[in-house]
Amino acid sequence: MTAHTEQRRCRTATAIGLDEGHVGRTHDEGDPITTTEFSFGKLMQHLNAGTALPRPAGLPAEEHMRKAAQGYIDSLNNPDPDYAATYLAVPRSGEDPVGTKPFTIRGSWEDLLNEMKDLIDVSFTPRRAELTAPISFSLGNKAAMAFKLWAEVDGHNISIDIVEVMAFDESGKICEQMAYWGVENVTVLD
Repeated sequence: MTAHTEQRRCRTATAIGLDEGHVGRTHDEGDPITTTEFSFGKLMQHLNAGTALPRPAGLPAEEHMRKAAQGYIDSLNNPDPDYAATYLAVPRSGEDPVGTKPFTIRGSWEDLLNEMKDLIDVSFTPRRAELTAPISFSLGNKAAMAFKLWAEVDGHNISIDIVEVMAFDESGKICEQMAYWGVENVTVLD
């Protein structure tokens, strides 16, 4: 599978919405995908009736995305060897932080560190992570979470406030991670 195909596989469901859809196009490749129009009227009908919004086939359930995002935080705190096999697509891509060189991870945590060697050019040891807001979901295949990461970087303790957006592939695995943070989000603690 080529990198172009891998990225397209991850984006396939990003524009799927609520009910029956029409054929739309992705912004970059022109591949047809199913989309729908969002309606606050339909949303309010479901909320007032106490029913869940329907999700088209092929999209991960919100509960699955919640477990994957929470598991990511949990795995930063206490590495879980089963987490990657359960929730991380191989390959997966991303930017950390957004605006830097995109990476593609073709395997393990060590592969991620090798991909990010230009960014992590000094010792970098994550110490703990904590959600700072509820995990949010799209009407498609994406979830976002705000969290604080504490790490030791080049002998200094820091914290970083991060908003991470994760995209899920058809199998429910995270296929893209976009970490939003900038210099103003980093605090040197000592």
